[in-house]
Amino acid sequence: MSGTRATVAVTGLGVCGPGGVGVSALWEALATGRAHHPPLTEFDATGATLGAAGQVPGHTGGDGVWRALDLAETAVREALDGVDRERVALVLGTTDPGVVPPRPGHFTGDLAGACAERTGLGGEALTIANASASGAAAIAVARDLVALGEAPVAVVGGADAVTDMAFLGLNSLRTLGPEGCRPFSTERRGIGVSEGAAVLRLEPFHDAGPNAPAPLAVLAGCGLTNATGHLAAPGADGIELAVRLALADAGLAPEDIDFVNTHGPGTRRGDTAEIEALRAVFGPRLSSIPVNSVKGVLWHLQGGAGAVEAMACVLSLAHGAVTPTWGAEPVDPICADLDLVLEDGPRQLPDLRTALSVSCGLGGMNTALIFRRL
Repeated sequence: MSGTRATVAVTGLGVCGPGGVGVSALWEALATGRAHHPPLTEFDATGATLGAAGQVPGHTGGDGVWRALDLAETAVREALDGVDRERVALVLGTTDPGVVPPRPGHFTGDLAGACAERTGLGGEALTIANASASGAAAIAVARDLVALGEAPVAVVGGADAVTDMAFLGLNSLRTLGPEGCRPFSTERRGIGVSEGAAVLRLEPFHDAGPNAPAPLAVLAGCGLTNATGHLAAPGADGIELAVRLALADAGLAPEDIDFVNTHGPGTRRGDTAEIEALRAVFGPRLSSIPVNSVKGVLWHLQGGAGAVEAMACVLSLAHGAVTPTWGAEPVDPICADLDLVLEDGPRQLPDLRTALSVSCGLGGMNTALIFRRL
């Protein structure tokens, strides 16, 4: 895309997932390490020999994309509070971009189109499928829509449900661990899969206006890459390039980053590749940058992971604090030069101004987002 670009601000948030419903509930979960991962009830997991998974209680929209739609609608309605919806665009990332099956009285289409119909949004509706980086990639796409004036307001993020196909497929690949995510820990044994939706409301900063809520942050830079190589064994090069592209897009240097929220999946290959990429970008300074992962408490929200991690960055900037990496101890020696946040509660950083969020997807799909406090 080209043309005059406006500065894009984050003016609202909405979330529904293991941390609960609403932004306050999410921050409480991240700060305390307490979230909800009740046993699977929406499908029969008999025969699965491994794997931790949990579904959001109280959301019984059905299976597959219908359940993801129910979760997405809850998050979108929170982010849209008080907004004229006539020209609001909706961009949603998901790992399952299939058509929403028909039901009486419901339009059939993709996840974003069906959610826009439910919530009364009249702008563009786009669904992005980029594996675990889907939600973050959607944020990058929506940023350009708003920056170039193609949408006056965009609600963007990711949503996914725990389905039998996702759970049993990951289980058969032995990607799932028995106790959830343990990012950067010597005791990690795979990921725990969870579900939920997280969205950000984006608007041009100059259009926020006196009646709009104070912007929470500016979305300063985005970088997307698709690295070649082994399908399930990520390399550091693609992650490194995504971060460098985001820095260039934001007009920033590595020295300007105050905090990194990692993808941190809790797999040895994934954790190692991400750390190697960060070392390549930040060099010796990496040891003085607070680093965390939210997957220790939320587990892996699939297509919603990148969006909830971006939201965690925005909330950290708003609170002037970085939440712990729950489940990381004992820490893997590969993290010896990282300032991994391991406290029993948020680390207070009142001068926190710029945050980097890194998201990585199966097949080498990577997205880096940079947020700045105003």
